[in-house]
Amino acid sequence: MFRKLLAKLGKGGAKVDLLLEREEYRPGDSVNGELMILGGTIDQKINGIEVDLQLTVRVKEKTFRHTIQTFPFPEIFSIRPGEQRSFPFSCTLPKDLPVSGNLVSYSFSTRLEISEANDHLDHDFIRVLPPRDMQQVLKAFSNLGFREKYDSRSFNGHAQKFDLFPTNLLQGKLKRIEFAAAINDAGVRLPMEVEIRSEGGAYKIRTELFLEHDVLENEERLTQTLKQVLLDMAESPPGWYLPNQELKQESLSWGNMIGGFAAGALGSIVLAELADEALDHQEDGQSTSESGEEFVVEVLDD
Repeated sequence: MFRKLLAKLGKGGAKVDLLLEREEYRPGDSVNGELMILGGTIDQKINGIEVDLQLTVRVKEKTFRHTIQTFPFPEIFSIRPGEQRSFPFSCTLPKDLPVSGNLVSYSFSTRLEISEANDHLDHDFIRVLPPRDMQQVLKAFSNLGFREKYDSRSFNGHAQKFDLFPTNLLQGKLKRIEFAAAINDAGVRLPMEVEIRSEGGAYKIRTELFLEHDVLENEERLTQTLKQVLLDMAESPPGWYLPNQELKQESLSWGNMIGGFAAGALGSIVLAELADEALDHQEDGQSTSESGEEFVVEVLDD
């Protein structure tokens, strides 16, 4: 009787454990594993199992969560004390997920629905790595001495942003590089913003690079290509003026933008939060000069 009471409260009751083949995946990968159910100290009836794939995004001081997909296992069965049962588990990750970072994380939340007792919960975290073409870009920047900031891979309501700072090349002259990324069959497009200080003043360059697959597949060539672009920017910032209309030949879309899934699922909520914060800053008399919509050369105050 006492054991039955404890089991109803979750002490000594049946448990579930999602065992995955690995912890790291890329967008579009298949996730395979096994659901293991272990009986407790008494016979119990299981009404079903439910697995949620959850995305968690931190923006400023707030945390946003979204269930990407729910995988139900509606089978009803009884499990005896100490008995083990297993079910295969598999799913496919969306191709346009934001990648994991300090502000973006993923987990599988598994609920074992137990009749007349507290359900048992299991949480398993996974890491979503950059797509291979994007990984090549980040590696090339790393070869040049650039490192990601703590808040790199943040989500701004539209896309995921990567934020890098120099430790070697152009250190002291180039302050930061920030870019999003869109990947298609032809290559990778990088809408980017680069802050540079030169003899003529301080500049914020907003432009776009397109890297074809033959460049992406050659690490040395990709590294040298990015190096030359950055050296050219530092040498002559005004020469990188790019009219807005030239960027609209192939507009960025949620279908090929890294983090596009989050834009569709959480974009409106995050944008509303950022808008409220911007309004609060204006009311406090603070400047909100951030404008990610134009791709121009902007002269900054020293």
